[in-house]
Amino acid sequence: MSLENPDYREARQFLRDRRWPEAAIVLRSLHRHDPSSVGVSLDLSRALAFSGRREEALSLLEQLLSREKKASRREFLMRRVRVLSRMFYSNDSFQAYQDGVNLLSAGKYRPARERLEKALALEPDNVEVLVRIGQSLVLEQDEDSAAERLKFARKLNAFEPEVRLWLGRAMHRRGELREAVEELRIAQQELGNSQLAPVWYAEALSASGQRGAAAEVLEKDSQANPFHLESLLASAKQRLSGAPREAQLWAARKELQLAASRLPQYLASGRGRFEGELGLELARDAEELKEEIHQLQKQVDGRIEKRGD
Repeated sequence: MSLENPDYREARQFLRDRRWPEAAIVLRSLHRHDPSSVGVSLDLSRALAFSGRREEALSLLEQLLSREKKASRREFLMRRVRVLSRMFYSNDSFQAYQDGVNLLSAGKYRPARERLEKALALEPDNVEVLVRIGQSLVLEQDEDSAAERLKFARKLNAFEPEVRLWLGRAMHRRGELREAVEELRIAQQELGNSQLAPVWYAEALSASGQRGAAAEVLEKDSQANPFHLESLLASAKQRLSGAPREAQLWAARKELQLAASRLPQYLASGRGRFEGELGLELARDAEELKEEIHQLQKQVDGRIEKRGD
């Protein structure tokens, strides 16, 4: 759409003046006449979002993405989706959200959710709020409600890996293993630093009968992220399940030795933080980790000794 078009010039002036509803009306008319115009679509999505019609704005961006083939433009559009899906319209909703996040980080899941629900009442299509409520519901073991909220978040923004991570966890716990594996596969690919993603992905794979694939996920993650101690522990526990061969016992023993040797540096260097901006740190404290490593080592050594008798 050329800026020589008087209606488009008028719409752009409305945008500059922050007269969002007026801009949306003119731009919607222009979009009907020229739905292929990227400029009009982007401007309309902005006007709609700031008019409080976020879901419609995001749907328009999704349509652009479905037609776009160029990688750089797709990345630009995905960034726009992320920004619009997570922006807050008011200080009141942001403050309620932040209070909820603080409670969530402190492990107070129900009070956190109650506070976050107040933010959601003000902004029912805010993906950031929906993710945090989904996290609190998963941690409260209300997977049905969590999946409902997180599926809506995914509909609004399919490019937020934290949505996939927590939705996959909820689906796993609901017994929807095929769907869980797919969601967690995407999350694990996109959240390279996350300590939760590979462990949860491996657990879903193992539950669906893909133990070899689960072991491979944990091994690759431990190699790429030496301080992901949870991956080492999860791998050792998987090797110990059932009736392990002697080679599996020795492999588990090595993983536990690695975890024990890395624990001091893991704690001293502050490497206990792995999750991203929308993530949630569920790392255990030093004593809990040390105790689990110690108990697993005793279990491995006991089985090795028993085999030697």
